[in-house]
Amino acid sequence: MNNFRERKSYFILFLAISLFAAGCSEENAAGFGEIKDITAEAALKIYRACQYTNGNFCEDECCRAAEKCNGEIAYRECDLEAGEWKNGVFSDSDCSSACEADIDNEDNKIENKLELNQKKCIEGWKCISKSERSYRNLDCSFGETQRCNSGCMNDTCIRSCNPGNFSCRKDALQICDDNGEGWKFYMNCAYGCENSTCIQAAQSNQTQNTTQPSQKECSSACFSVTNFHYDAEGNDNNNLNDEYVTIKNSCSFSCDLSGWEISDAASHKYSISNFILADRNEFTLYSGDGAGSASQLYWKRKQAVWNNNDGDTLYLKNQDGELIFSQSYS
Repeated sequence: MNNFRERKSYFILFLAISLFAAGCSEENAAGFGEIKDITAEAALKIYRACQYTNGNFCEDECCRAAEKCNGEIAYRECDLEAGEWKNGVFSDSDCSSACEADIDNEDNKIENKLELNQKKCIEGWKCISKSERSYRNLDCSFGETQRCNSGCMNDTCIRSCNPGNFSCRKDALQICDDNGEGWKFYMNCAYGCENSTCIQAAQSNQTQNTTQPSQKECSSACFSVTNFHYDAEGNDNNNLNDEYVTIKNSCSFSCDLSGWEISDAASHKYSISNFILADRNEFTLYSGDGAGSASQLYWKRKQAVWNNNDGDTLYLKNQDGELIFSQSYS
């Protein structure tokens, strides 16, 4: 920029001297008649220019611009009188065709931003799949996600029962869990169970109920997890049989688990077939493949099932789909 100013100053000084000399000499007037008509203002106009950010100059009325027009070369007008760029971007070197697309894009950005700021959602739970729902915020973003084991409908987890209610299953009294997702063993009824309550001794005599208390109820009291090895060594997906869970039957009688089901919080399911767990015995369920036995079962999955960092829950359900036992970790 300093070189440009110096060059302009020298030219003005030279021009002024020339004009002065032309006015004082007839010979100069005759020989430089054309210079006589050039004013200082006209000379400045010729050497006015618009400067780029890199220090270069545009000395034409239409020059290549630093901006783009739809990804292509763009042009801008230079005001040679003021030495400043004019507003507007053009797609041609004559600066006659305005780059309308860029203007439209900018308008769209502003419009989209306004729509985003004005966009509001109704806050509350919303079903995001058949078995999950998530809490939607006022800005339409989603937060906490909840698993619905019995399914999600009308933005509500479907209940299998009402929490706290009782029901009879043979001679045992069951209670609905806190989430209404299934029944859990509550207690054995010595004189039988009827109308969602245990029959009392006096009532049993009056009705001549001869039912004896069940001694072989495979309830939640029988089962426990003795080893939950959910984080296999190395990459879980490459070491599936190092991901396993061991379940024990602590009751004094065998439990026929044929048709029972083991699942996780994401509803990955393993169906048990033709398997009896002897009293005081335990079995291990491996995520990978192998030959089953009286103490070993294999899920035969291709990928790991149990979460390592986010926690998970094991569900054990009987052949009727009733929740018998669950175990969580975090």
